[in-house]
Amino acid sequence: MKRIIFPMLGAVVGGLLCHMIFWLIGKAAVAFDIRLYNSEEEASRNFTVFLVCFALFVVLGFIYGLYRTKRIK
Repeated sequence: MKRIIFPMLGAVVGGLLCHMIFWLIGKAAVAFDIRLYNSEEEASRNFTVFLVCFALFVVLGFIYGLYRTKRIK
């Protein structure tokens, strides 16, 4: 059971961590009056960067969950 739950939990935590980091960056940019994009093309690029980072965080969280499962035995 641990072999299923830990990797999935790691993936969820990784995804939430990525979302929180990007949300905080956005809030800081608004607080300091920094424009993150000026056109639709730049907004699309930023969204693509977020999706790639999100996928990376989810995969790394999954791998960390697998690592923790093997270590706890």
